[in-house]
Amino acid sequence: MSAVIDTALEDKNTGPREEWLQFLLDEQSYGLNVLQIQEILYGGLIEPVPGSPPHVLGVINLRGSIVTVVDTRMRLGLASREPGESEWIVVLDVLGETVGLMVDEVLEVHIFNPEEVEKMGGADLVGHEAHVSGVIELDSIGMLILLDAASVSGLRREDA
Repeated sequence: MSAVIDTALEDKNTGPREEWLQFLLDEQSYGLNVLQIQEILYGGLIEPVPGSPPHVLGVINLRGSIVTVVDTRMRLGLASREPGESEWIVVLDVLGETVGLMVDEVLEVHIFNPEEVEKMGGADLVGHEAHVSGVIELDSIGMLILLDAASVSGLRREDA
């Protein structure tokens, strides 16, 4: 009996694992792969940029580097929040560019086997099908929608 338990633990601990940051948008849990995250900021002055696309909130100065901040809610077809309501910015390195995604709240990191991720059908993704790489059901939180950082940030070449 103990050999069966030991094997199950070994398989669980040695399989491929990925870490994803959980954050909220409109009370729904979304995730970004931590390998693309440079840092997480709370607060800060976002300077608007005249003539920028509607999903671009503006830019921030991050230790001398100018970083574009994207309204993640707008990119996913959700209602935008009033200025000052969302103050979390997840700074990503996407396709060699640094970009910030404004989110409602940053929660925690989840580790799971990428083979557990399910693809979602188009009917399930109305409004953000191009931005979702998959979904996983986690016992602790329920459904976590995994985002494609390049697509949601607007940096994927076909989104330009």
